[in-house]
Amino acid sequence: MRNILERVGFSPVTFIQLVLITVNAQLIYAFWDIRNTIPKDFPAAMGVTDAQAGTLYSMQGLVILLGTVALGWIGDRFSIRTIMFLTTMGVGAISLFITVSSPHLSLGTLLVCFFLMLLLSEVLFKPANFKAVRISTTEDHQGTAFGFFEFGRGLLAFLVSLLWTMMLTMGATPKTIMMTSSVIVIVAGFFVFFAVPKDQRVGDDDETQTSSTMEAIRGVGHVAKIPVVWIAGINVFCIYGTFVAAGTYFARYLQAGYGAGAVAAATFATVVIGLRMLPLVSSILVEKVFTSTAHFMRLLEVMLAAVLFIIGVMFMLNQPTITQYPADQVPDNIISDGVFWTLVVLMLIASALTFMIRGVYYAPIGEFGVPKKHSSSAMSFAITVGYIPALLAPVVLGGLISPSITDANENVITEVLTSTTTLGIAFFGLAVLALVAAIMSHALVRMHPKTKAQSV
Repeated sequence: MRNILERVGFSPVTFIQLVLITVNAQLIYAFWDIRNTIPKDFPAAMGVTDAQAGTLYSMQGLVILLGTVALGWIGDRFSIRTIMFLTTMGVGAISLFITVSSPHLSLGTLLVCFFLMLLLSEVLFKPANFKAVRISTTEDHQGTAFGFFEFGRGLLAFLVSLLWTMMLTMGATPKTIMMTSSVIVIVAGFFVFFAVPKDQRVGDDDETQTSSTMEAIRGVGHVAKIPVVWIAGINVFCIYGTFVAAGTYFARYLQAGYGAGAVAAATFATVVIGLRMLPLVSSILVEKVFTSTAHFMRLLEVMLAAVLFIIGVMFMLNQPTITQYPADQVPDNIISDGVFWTLVVLMLIASALTFMIRGVYYAPIGEFGVPKKHSSSAMSFAITVGYIPALLAPVVLGGLISPSITDANENVITEVLTSTTTLGIAFFGLAVLALVAAIMSHALVRMHPKTKAQSV
């Protein structure tokens, strides 16, 4: 085992650290990820519409933009155990409060709760988490490290989503699922407190001891001058927009456009989440087949653009003959089985391509030799640029869905179908983003030999 680890740039200690970080990195999102498995019923359980839910989900992008560059360096100053324990317990407490208090919380209160919950998980936890992945191996094996990390997260996300789907099939209410997820987050916090070594830090010891706040700020200024950080950030920006759509809105659009049921949508979403394990394949391909991560991403991004365009065309050409129907009485003739299952397969292919790209899209920062002392700032900067869709995409994509008609008690009495023309245009927009990402990867391919030549 030691020899195997050494061949991919790990020591036993760094590999165990990576495993522990991966487990907690996913379980901290157990509550947040409910939106992917039950995209229609999760907002309803909180008493909000799809458009309002999009605003809640956009808090992820807001906290990243406001705090990641400024606060990402905190990860270098505290132990992994401290960061993981405090942020995980904080997220668990907030999600428990939302669960117990819904659906009687105002939108303003929910916005504050989601902001604080994501401030803990995205701003204080994630940069330190990515930094740990970055330093766990050498520059030549960054694709492997990030691929394993995303594979582990994908496996855990799939298992948790499968649990939600099983509970839904057995008649569990959305609030029961929310309560269960809150407990999982809190238990994960207790687990990581005892599992992670007390004094293990994210950064190198000498780096942590000598760095200062001003040095961290100067580090941000330094990485802002590095072209690869900007190009990687733009690449992440484009792919993350599709990631938001695949993770939350592909299943929701099948419901909104063609009336797919809750269990069917949850099953589809669970399969999509299972595809998040594909970054393990990405890491193998990057190591064994492709010259660099950029070559790999360029090919997959061109393929992704083509698939998204075809999905958009299918939505445009297959418009239902009805616009609404009584709640829980979905007509049988909304869409033919052939068209529906073709859409499902194409969406799964698009999701698979997106997740494979996402598994390695930070790797160029390591491959292009960004100094380790600036790696936290580089990651934070790329995260800030790349995660802008986390602020915009939920608002835009959620706002496209036509709201249901409810009675005075907020019970749905009539389901309103969303125009499939509108949904088709959304997929055309995602295809354009994928093409821009391919251009960015092509730029990295052109830069890579020059960078290597300069470093010799």
